[in-house]
Amino acid sequence: MLHYSEIPKINPTLHAKNKPFLQKLIAYFFSDYHLKPQIVWFKKLLYCYLIIECAYFLLYYDLLLGENSIVMVSPKSIGLFKTIPFILYNSLSPNLSLTFVMLTLGISLFGLFNLRFYFILDFLLYFLVINIHNRVYPTLTGGDNLLSQLLIFNCFLVTNFTNNLLWKDQLKICFHNFSLLAIVIQVSLLYFLSALAKLNDPAWFAGTAISGVAQIQYFSMYSFFTYSENLRPVFFVLNYVVLFYQLFFPILIWIKKVKKPFLIFGVLMHLYIAFVMGLVGFGFIMILAYVFFWPMKEPLKS
Repeated sequence: MLHYSEIPKINPTLHAKNKPFLQKLIAYFFSDYHLKPQIVWFKKLLYCYLIIECAYFLLYYDLLLGENSIVMVSPKSIGLFKTIPFILYNSLSPNLSLTFVMLTLGISLFGLFNLRFYFILDFLLYFLVINIHNRVYPTLTGGDNLLSQLLIFNCFLVTNFTNNLLWKDQLKICFHNFSLLAIVIQVSLLYFLSALAKLNDPAWFAGTAISGVAQIQYFSMYSFFTYSENLRPVFFVLNYVVLFYQLFFPILIWIKKVKKPFLIFGVLMHLYIAFVMGLVGFGFIMILAYVFFWPMKEPLKS
């Protein structure tokens, strides 16, 4: 008989590499929660953003949601289930809108200081926000559409990381990891499809889109950022840099050597959109989605 010392040792790393693709895929979705530090930061920033948005709605309540709102509504019945996201739109009561905003503010404040609740309150938050947004739909930007997606996937993201063998915990892990994958794909497609749309636009293709927008006073909050003929070459270069950034985002975001500088450029781009062009919500929501791509160290396992 062979002595135990003569039995060839199995390299666990090599064994993992030789696993069939399907086993690797199952292990990825069911073995552990991924991007743990990113999730904690994402939830905190998401709730902070909603708190600021609620403060904005309260500040301009009469203008946006009150009896003299500038947003015109045309209430109609479209069926019980389909009407759920349009409760505020179909209601003529300003007090109901105030209730929705205050509930959103309360849940967001609670979530900011207690990240351990799961699904129910987050889904209620999604329900409240989608109703508020549908009530003021003409005032929204494309960033608010992304926010709706982030809110629904946020329902399945976990911060109470427990790796028990119970089927409920395994299901949580699975939904958590699928939601992460869905968000990453969503953001990558958003940039890629946006770049394709720009390539079909004569202004973007000719390199004059950014300079053209800079000449529109509505999108220039500060006079020193307005268009100048001397800056025409700068706007021309930035036009194609933005196109390149969006077109190759789904690829370059995974290359470690360029990842951080690439994301920093994206943050600066969206800060410009927020504070110079005046699309504050759009700029911050896009930066919020960057949390999932920013490299962070995983916490040590106990």
